[in-house]
Amino acid sequence: MTEFFKVETTEQHVVILTLDRPDKEVNVLSEPVVRELAERLTSVAQDDKVTGLVLTSGKKDFLLGADIEDITRFKTPEETQQGASDLQKVFSLISSLKVPTVAAISGQCLGGGLEMALSCTWRIATDDPQTKLGLPEIQLGLIPGAGGTQRLPRLIGIQAALDLILTGKTVPSRKAKKLGLVDRVVPKHLLKEVAIQLVGTKRSSERKASKPLAKALAEDLPRWATEHNALGRRLIARKAREMVDKNTKGHYPAPYKALDAVFDGFDLRLDKGLELEAKLFGQLAHTRESNALVHLFHAITHSKKNPYRDAGRERFGDQGINAVGVIGAGFMGAGIATVVADKGIKAYLSDPSKESIGRALSSARSYFDKKVRKKRLKPFEAGAKFSRIFPGLSPTGFSHCDIVVEAVYEDLQLKRKILADIEKSASENQVFASNTSALPIAQIAENAAHPERVLGMHFFSPVEKMPLLEIIVTPKTAAWATARAVELGKAMGKQIIVVKDSPGFYTTRALAFFLAEAALLLSEGHRIEVIDRALNEFGFPVGPITLIDEVGIDVGAHVLETIGLAFPDRLKIPDALSEVKASGRLGRKNAKGFYRYENGKKAGPDSSIYELVKAPAIDSAIPVQEIVDRCVLLFVNESIRCLEEGIIASPYDGDVGAVFGLGFPPFWGGPFKYADMLGAKAVVDQLLPLADKYGARFAPAAILTSHAVKGTKFFPNER
Repeated sequence: MTEFFKVETTEQHVVILTLDRPDKEVNVLSEPVVRELAERLTSVAQDDKVTGLVLTSGKKDFLLGADIEDITRFKTPEETQQGASDLQKVFSLISSLKVPTVAAISGQCLGGGLEMALSCTWRIATDDPQTKLGLPEIQLGLIPGAGGTQRLPRLIGIQAALDLILTGKTVPSRKAKKLGLVDRVVPKHLLKEVAIQLVGTKRSSERKASKPLAKALAEDLPRWATEHNALGRRLIARKAREMVDKNTKGHYPAPYKALDAVFDGFDLRLDKGLELEAKLFGQLAHTRESNALVHLFHAITHSKKNPYRDAGRERFGDQGINAVGVIGAGFMGAGIATVVADKGIKAYLSDPSKESIGRALSSARSYFDKKVRKKRLKPFEAGAKFSRIFPGLSPTGFSHCDIVVEAVYEDLQLKRKILADIEKSASENQVFASNTSALPIAQIAENAAHPERVLGMHFFSPVEKMPLLEIIVTPKTAAWATARAVELGKAMGKQIIVVKDSPGFYTTRALAFFLAEAALLLSEGHRIEVIDRALNEFGFPVGPITLIDEVGIDVGAHVLETIGLAFPDRLKIPDALSEVKASGRLGRKNAKGFYRYENGKKAGPDSSIYELVKAPAIDSAIPVQEIVDRCVLLFVNESIRCLEEGIIASPYDGDVGAVFGLGFPPFWGGPFKYADMLGAKAVVDQLLPLADKYGARFAPAAILTSHAVKGTKFFPNER
């Protein structure tokens, strides 16, 4: 039998249980692990010689929570509820021990890991920056199910607990100590020693000794005035629900269940509160939303696999990315250089315009200053990061850069010229990447001396916030060059998909069909706000007409024209869009677009648009659901065509790209998961009438039709 815990007993009869799974790189809870833990705890409880218990980890992280695969194996809410209850009972064995218990935490302590620690008398953590604590279950459409919604509010207060539970964020050890989540922060080499010392300390005496009475009263009085009386809790609950309404738009059930668990459970005995938590956890685990978010977790895990890693190591060994050149100091170039510098890599930024360089540096300074204000960086750290940006009016020093990223306007000849200039002094290991959103990379590299070193790195705006990076490779791109681009993307903290070269690649192509259909609806006379509201209610954070204004009407029209040339039989672009562009409307950037703008803020649709597009606004003659279906199903169908053509390597990549790059609602899981949820046959049955009514662009993709006929799914192993 595999043993997951190493057992030590000190001379003082303190038992140290060290979790170190030999079968995994990280510690996660699974049924065999929990079973062994229960056996170890029972043994401790029955041994009268034991004076205390220390729980710690033999890996770099403490414990990352429950194995998601174990949760998804439960077939009914009742089975899942029982599974949560069983884990609660094991953790209750810890809290019911007659000897002091200490969780000695180093590295990440998440989900079930933190819930286990909450069951202990004491929690101590190392001062290592990698030590972080949190309850991320909400990001999977769940709530903490092993005591987190009950023990955490009782320990640090309702409001502080909700901040962790509703956001899923993690906090470093020192912040955790301020919250009262951990009792001591110590150097890593002293962790075990201090844990053993704490075993001999009674909780009440330690608390009095560690905090002056006046300070304790000042800190605890506001909590007693609000959280410890029914009226105060009702006020907090109402405000919390209003915040959840605002942030989720009602699309996610888990935050509401979290509020129920915390507030209803607070009025109950702990054991009854745990029963409530397990019941709510079981219900959530079988919702469509949790299903989609768990799917995205698997998709992200899949996207982290790097099939090009061996090619990169063969050429570069362990040599990392040291310097990146960025050509073009506009909004995108400035963002790329800023994030590169933030990650500790030198960023050489070139632009012939002094004004552009100045704006880029000002933007970077603001970015780092904001991190200082939010206490994410110390002033000297921000200064050090900012100093990694090396500006210039020409690409001086670019010859030693590992990667040069071109981020200029979407002009094919300009991009070719920049590539030719860079190649004159490039080393044999330098990669050239174009940050184009639509132009085929093969066309940019058509006259390149070394096309094997050329690829696309499509960043999304704003680079500092948008998580996706789409890497585009041609048949001539070397695997080692792709590996280098992936390495840079990972260093920048991006979710990465690698796609094949094609007009619009994957993300721009799918988005183009989506936006073009919305523009067609507008040209038919459907109101701007009706179109946007319909897609907002489906779950998109920004409506398609608003999005055209945001990216720029000129940019949007140019991209649609580019994609339209490649797919003239399917992509239908209304003439009205050209009319709007010709009128001088650029969208938000010149405060003239489909919407009116006052003091930089959107102030409502511009009614003069309807005259401009020669389609007087009408009350929608088609159901709102048809507006949604025309835009969303076209998006889904075109995404599937990209899989069919080999543009994307897997449905997982398609969902990661759509959710993290294009705003496809996470609670639908992405276009491929959405198709699985509806069922391929249902999607085909919806597309065929649309094709009859509106044209070939709605003709179902062959793979989709195949799934419909066979009754199969894109993700056959998922719920």
